[in-house]
Amino acid sequence: MPRPTAPSRSLLPLIVGLAALVAIVAALGPARGGDDRPPRAPTAAVPAATTPPPADRTTTRADGDAPGLPADRGRDWAVSGADARAARVPILMYHLVADAPAGTAYPDLWVSPSTFRAQVAALRRAGFEAVTMGEVWAAWHGDGRLPRRPVVLSFDDGALNQVMNAAPVLLRAGWPGVLNLTVQNLGDDGLPLWGARRMIRQGWEIGSHTVTHPDLTTLGPDALRDELVRSRRMIRNRLGVDPRFLCYPAGRNDAGVRAAADAAGYHGATTVDAGVAARSDDAFLLPRIRVQPSTGPAELVRLARGA
Repeated sequence: MPRPTAPSRSLLPLIVGLAALVAIVAALGPARGGDDRPPRAPTAAVPAATTPPPADRTTTRADGDAPGLPADRGRDWAVSGADARAARVPILMYHLVADAPAGTAYPDLWVSPSTFRAQVAALRRAGFEAVTMGEVWAAWHGDGRLPRRPVVLSFDDGALNQVMNAAPVLLRAGWPGVLNLTVQNLGDDGLPLWGARRMIRQGWEIGSHTVTHPDLTTLGPDALRDELVRSRRMIRNRLGVDPRFLCYPAGRNDAGVRAAADAAGYHGATTVDAGVAARSDDAFLLPRIRVQPSTGPAELVRLARGA
């Protein structure tokens, strides 16, 4: 029987190298399917949210183009049930938030940015918290909640200074606004499309102020229906939201206009009549509080309290 022969000296280095490689692989443990990252430490499970945030409420961020308001409206949202249905809500009426130019035709429509900031600060100190018309409606006619002192800040027409001067103040406060949009003002000569979309992302509600801002009481049935229905359709098409509240241009309305607004699918409408709104009011004759350049912060608080 032939004696086995020793490996050739030329193969010894290769055999030694392979043995060393096998030893290294064994020391590293079993393979992990090609993933050479170290294993993760176990983490605690994150519980799922019990209640998803409403579609129009997202997390607040610092930049001016960020999504808007917190889903959790806080512990002050304590009014519900019969108390919410009985709540009286001041609806403030603003137009332009800017310094009025000399000789302007309608100086009472202008509130300076500094005055607006002071008014919002005073309302907050007095315990008010801003809400939308939709939130008011849900509390009055459903199972929605309200803060202890709700207030609606509404802005008529649509202008660049509303997104540039008013919206940042409300964003810092964590408050929504309500824009009563005249559709013909949506564009570069009024409120840019990007501005309206930014306001929506920040939690603002869009209401209809018609297409062309006419005196609705002077229109025939077809023209009246067109202003009311087409404004909703155009806002839906351009901004992706469906306005459910109407603001009468210059407050002009009569029984025929109110009936047409109801038939056009609106929940209610606001006027320029002075007062604090309540569920017992005619839904299509909701009063508002006009805010003028001379309205000081303390006076506005007094008016919002219904004095």
